[in-house]
This record gives sequence, C-alpha cells and structure tokens, in this order.
Amino acid sequence: MKPLVSVIAPIYNEKKTLEINIEKIRNALTDYSHEIIIVDDNSPDGSGEIADNLAEQYNEIKVLHRPTKLGLGTAYKDGFCLTIGDLIVSIDSDLSHDPDYLPALIAKSSDYDIVIGSRLITGGKIVGRDFTRDFLSYFTNLVIRKLLRRRIYDWTSGYRVYRRTAWEAVMPQVHCDKWDFQFESLHKALKMKQSVTEIPITFYERADGNSKFTTSDALGFIDSFVRIILGLK
Repeated sequence: MKPLVSVIAPIYNEKKTLEINIEKIRNALTDYSHEIIIVDDNSPDGSGEIADNLAEQYNEIKVLHRPTKLGLGTAYKDGFCLTIGDLIVSIDSDLSHDPDYLPALIAKSSDYDIVIGSRLITGGKIVGRDFTRDFLSYFTNLVIRKLLRRRIYDWTSGYRVYRRTAWEAVMPQVHCDKWDFQFESLHKALKMKQSVTEIPITFYERADGNSKFTTSDALGFIDSFVRIILGLK
C-alpha cells in the first residue's frame, strides 16, 4: 500500500507562483493519496486569499494563516500539526524546488528516515543564481561536512521527505526557527541515528521577486551553527 503523503508549503508573498506550484504538486502526486498544507504568514500581496481559493477548489488542500512572518522553521512545525500523512514533505513555494522530483524522493523514503533533494551531489545543480550565493552554498556545506565528518553534501536544502516517525522524534529537539532549522533538524536526526540519503535535483533561483535570504540570515546561521555544535542550542 502506498503511503499517505503530507506536503507542507510555507508561503510569503508568492501570489505569482503559488497556483502554479500547487498544480505541479498535485500532478506529481497523482498516484498517491496526499494532502497539501499551505502555511501563510499574512502575506501582504494577497497570497493567503489565493490559498483559500485553492482550498475551496480542492479537498486535499488545507490553509493555516499565521498573524505575521514567524520564520521558516516554525512554519513547518505549525503546518505539521495539521498533517495526517505517513510521509512529511517540506518544499518551497517559489518554484525553486521542482515538484516533479516528488515521486523519486518518496520512493527512496521506503529505505530511509529522511531523503534530501540535493543540489550538491553528483547530478545535482543550481540554475540562475549569482556566483556569490552559489559559492556561499558550496563553501558552507563543505565546511559543515568536513567538521562533522558526515557524508551529507547538502545540509541546507529544504526539499526533503521525512517519515512521520522520524519527524515526531527529532522535531521536539529542534529550536531554530529560521533558515538554520534545516541544518539543526538534520544534525539532530543524525545524532539520533536516523538514516539519511540524498538524491540529485536541479534547484532553480526563485522564479519571481528577490530571495528572502538576507545578510542578517547568514550571520544568524553562523551563530546558530556554532551554538548547535557546542550543544548550547
């Protein structure tokens, strides 16, 4: 029997990509029972209203409205509270993560607790992003891999499939609420002896607007990384 798949898709000002992304997710999961949880952080561009309209059209869509922008990590945690699936998918809503990879990620989850859509292993790549951010991604992940001596190449990818049991075990131990959530959740999952693998994906720079990752986010990630490694967070 195929698993029930719960997709959590946080949004903030995604009105130009939201409907396209949801349709691509639905098409990719045609052969699976699934639900899609859209978590909106009170997007001023009206993305929340679009999400509500989608939920009226499709029974498998649920929408969680939050009062303000509270961080990517908390969006996934709050969205999880609405899920019933055996597998939990985290995915961006700006078309950076191609939903066509979902069947491959899900298939691999039969053997692993966490499956990562990786930009940095052989066969993976990043398209449309400037050299500086590409370099930072490669360098950051290289440093993490060398320091922790783990054969994981893309620690900061947010495109993942978790077994529900794995999610429920690790997430109470995760305290980061922004982009650092990706690293902390994976680091603590590995410390708990959860099995992790990667499959290659092509990551596309967001289709509309500017990246939401800021210099402040980068500095915050460094601070979180040090605190997590030292066991202070």
